Amino acid sequence: MRRFLSFLKLFRYDLIVLLTALRHRDTPRRIKAMLGLAVVYLVSPIDIIPDTVPLAGILDDMVIVPAAVCGLTNMLPSHVRREAEMKAERIARYMPLLMIGASLFILLWVGLFVYGAYCLLAYIVG
Repeated sequence: MRRFLSFLKLFRYDLIVLLTALRHRDTPRRIKAMLGLAVVYLVSPIDIIPDTVPLAGILDDMVIVPAAVCGLTNMLPSHVRREAEMKAERIARYMPLLMIGASLFILLWVGLFVYGAYCLLAYIVG
């Protein structure tokens, strides 16, 4: 389990590096396009192993997408990767605060949705 969590941390860092590198003007278009294809593969219902197959359907997404991110990060030009890693380190310092903020934001929206559904149901029933 510890090995899996360390892999997720490494994947998260590579993903931040790749996302910051996408904004750089010297990032090749093929890398941008291939990351777009990886995202489309992740959300697409058409997979190598369909998501309806228990465990194996999700497992292929868990293998292919991190492998694509790792490979694309290694394909970045050295100066782009260096700059992206410096920006990613700054972002990674604030990651716990960003996650707390995002969680609070999602909880607020869920609360508003539940409250709206309750008010709508009370209006329909009463």
